[in-house]
Amino acid sequence: MVDGNMTAKAEQYLNLYQELRKKTGDDRAAQSILAEVAKDLRMDEMREERQLRNAEPATAKQLQYLKKLGIEVKPGLTKKEASGLIDEATGNIDD
Repeated sequence: MVDGNMTAKAEQYLNLYQELRKKTGDDRAAQSILAEVAKDLRMDEMREERQLRNAEPATAKQLQYLKKLGIEVKPGLTKKEASGLIDEATGNIDD
C-alpha cells in the first residue's frame, strides 16, 4: 500500500514530467531530465543523511579503538571526528 507521502511525491514527479515534456516536446528528453533530477534529489538526501550520521556521538567501537591507539578522547566526540582521529593515527589520510 502506498502512503500519502509517496502519492504526493509521485504526483510531483508526474507534474514535473509533464512540464518537461511541454518544454522539450520530446518524451525521451523529458524522461532523461526527470531521471537526472531524481538522481540529484537522492544525492542531496544521502548527503544530508551522512551529515546527520557524522554528527552523532562516536560509537563504542570507535572509542575503544581510539583508546587502543592511545588517543585521548574529548567528551562529545562525533563519529566524523573519531573517524578523522583514527585515520590520522593509522596513516589513512587523503591528501
